[in-house]
Amino acid sequence: MNLFSKFRYALKDKDWSSATVPFLCKAILLIIIIGVAARLIIGFFVTFVFDIYHWGVVIQNINSGNGLYEMTGYFYTPPWGYLLGLEAFLQDIFGIANIGERATDAFLLENIDGFFTSTITTIAFAMSIKLLFLVCDIVVGYLIFWIIRDLTKDKRKAILGFALWFLCPFVITVGSIIVQFDTISVMITLLAVIMLRKDRYIESGVLLCLATLLKLFPGFFIFLFIAHIISKNREDGTANKKLIMFFVSIVVTAFIIFLPQLLDGTLPSAFSFITSRVSEGVGTSTIASIGGYVAICAYVAAMIVSVLLALRIKDNRDKERSDAMLFDALLVTTAVLFLYPPLPQYVLLLLPFVIFAMMRDVRYKIPLILLMVGTTIVTVAGGPMNLAAIASFTDIIDMNSVMDMVRAVNSMFLGFTAIQIFGFAGYAIQYAGILCVLWIRFGERIKATVRKITHKENTVQQ
Repeated sequence: MNLFSKFRYALKDKDWSSATVPFLCKAILLIIIIGVAARLIIGFFVTFVFDIYHWGVVIQNINSGNGLYEMTGYFYTPPWGYLLGLEAFLQDIFGIANIGERATDAFLLENIDGFFTSTITTIAFAMSIKLLFLVCDIVVGYLIFWIIRDLTKDKRKAILGFALWFLCPFVITVGSIIVQFDTISVMITLLAVIMLRKDRYIESGVLLCLATLLKLFPGFFIFLFIAHIISKNREDGTANKKLIMFFVSIVVTAFIIFLPQLLDGTLPSAFSFITSRVSEGVGTSTIASIGGYVAICAYVAAMIVSVLLALRIKDNRDKERSDAMLFDALLVTTAVLFLYPPLPQYVLLLLPFVIFAMMRDVRYKIPLILLMVGTTIVTVAGGPMNLAAIASFTDIIDMNSVMDMVRAVNSMFLGFTAIQIFGFAGYAIQYAGILCVLWIRFGERIKATVRKITHKENTVQQ
C-alpha cells in the first residue's frame, strides 16, 4: 500500500475521529511522520548559510556574557534574542560547543550578489535550531486543526487543514533551509486569535504583542481585534472595560520585554532592524528608493484596509457572522500587506488564513497552489550555495564540487544568472497567488462596478 493509499485509509478508518484524542488519529500521525522525516532529511543536507550564521553570532555573544545589543550582530526586537538565549542554554546541555568555522574553500560565496557567507555553521548547530521550528510547525498545524474543527465541526476538514500546513513545501523549506523564525510568530498570532474568540482578552493582548515584536506584521491586526471586542461585548456594556484589559496587557507585556534594554540603555538598538530597512529603502539607489516607498505605501494601504474592515466588524450585530467577518478581515489585511512582494518566510503568516478561506470557498485552492509553488521556488533558489555546510562537515560531497556548481549557476545568461532567473520566476508565481487571493475576494464586486459604470456610459451616449 503506497503512502497516498495509507492516507486515504487513515481518513476512512473508524479511529480517525477518536472521541478521546481527536487530534492524534492515524491520519494525523501519518502526516506528522512524513512531515518530520522531510524536515530532518532536508535540514541535514541543505542550509542557507547567511541567516543562521547571524544566529550563531548572537549565541556566541550571549555565551560570552554580553547583552543582545552590546555587540554587533543582533538587529531584531528582543523576543527572538531571548529564544536564542534558550537555544544557547540547551546547546550547552547537549554539548554543542562548535558553532561554525570559516571555510576558506568557500570564499567564492562572498563574491556573489545576495546574502551569502563563507562562515559555515556546523550541522549539529543548525539542526538544533531547525528542531525548534519543527516543533513550532507541529503546534501551528494543531492550532489550524483546532480552529477549523471549531468553526466547521468537520474533523475531515480539520485534518486536511493540518496536512496543507504541515506538508506545505515552503513551510518545510523556510524552517529547514533558510532557518527563519516566522513560524513562531504565526503560532503566537493564531493563539492570539483563539484567545480573542474565547473572550480571553488579557491573554490575547499579551500574545498579539509578542507576535508583533517577533515580526511586525501581526501588529496590523490590532484594529480588527479592537473591533471584534467592541462588537462582541456591546450588548452587555462591558466593551470599554475589556478594551482596557486588552490594552493594558499589551503595554505591560511590551514593558517587560524591553525592560533589560531600558535598564542598560540599548533600547534604540532594539528597533534597528526597522529603522535600517526604511533608511536603506528610501536613501540608497533609485531602484531601492522606489522599492522603499512602495513598501511604505503597501503598509499604509494595509493599515487603511484594516481600519475599514474593523469598522465593518464593529457595526456587526449578527453574532453568527462574527467569526466569518474576523477571518475574512485577517485574510484581506494580510494579502494587502504583502502587495509589496514579501520575502518567502513572510508568506507563512498568510497561509493559515488562505487555508481557513478554502474550507468555505474551494476557489482559494488556486492561490494556495500558486503560493506553494512560487514561495517554495524562492526558498530553494540558492541552489548549490545551500550545500556548503554538508560539504564542510561531511565527506558526502567536497567543497570544490560545490564551488564548481556555484560558478555554473552564477554565470550570466542574457544579463541574468540562473539563480536570479529561478528566483524571479518564483517571486512572480508567489505574487500571482497573493493577487489571486484578493481577486477571489473582490473580483465579483469589481466586475459588477465596471458593468455598472459601462452601463451608465452607454445610457448617456444613447
